[in-house]
Amino acid sequence: MSSPIELATTTALPRERPRSLLRGAARFARAGAAKPQAANALLLLLALALAGCASAVQSGHNTFLDSGDLQAMTDRMAASIAADPAVQDAIRREGKLRVVVEPVQNEMEATVLPRGQAEAFTARVRYLLSKHAPDRFMWIMNRDAYYRLRQQELDVPLGPAPDAISPQYALVARFRSLADESSQVRTDAYLCVYELTDLQTRSLLWTDKYEVSKTAVKGFLD
Repeated sequence: MSSPIELATTTALPRERPRSLLRGAARFARAGAAKPQAANALLLLLALALAGCASAVQSGHNTFLDSGDLQAMTDRMAASIAADPAVQDAIRREGKLRVVVEPVQNEMEATVLPRGQAEAFTARVRYLLSKHAPDRFMWIMNRDAYYRLRQQELDVPLGPAPDAISPQYALVARFRSLADESSQVRTDAYLCVYELTDLQTRSLLWTDKYEVSKTAVKGFLD
């Protein structure tokens, strides 16, 4: 089994709802017109996510997800969250959304996803939203990571932290894949689904997906 992250020069974005995302981001930007810099940053984030939309089929020397997929996928997910009407309504009702980010759940066939790589696919979404929409989201450290850090840095008996802020939402991503292999080529189709879930009600506030299919000729497989 192989690691899914390899450097590559080809990048594909799924062909999904560019106009609706643009309209949503524009509404979000107008709602924050009192802060024009933040509004402009959100529109820039969406423009980056939609730039160069191409076919979601790639050919190369291997069929792994690569650094281009990481950038394209997370650009799109950050823009989609920021432009989503349900997310915008929740922010207007509740103020900053308190969100904890989880590593990717690997449900792919015969593909290893090391923890660092699994964290990258959600951590970059958090970074983009922290940079472009700092007044709309509050990012809460994962509980296990928080307790590990407290145990490492504080030389005192540790119990529950009295001042800890509890998250209200969880950002989770699940990666699935299907492989098709012949004597000449191998094709891997990936479905990467992101979800923002209300931890109190277990209801889904937002979801989006990234799909890509990668084909490699057997003689050229890395």
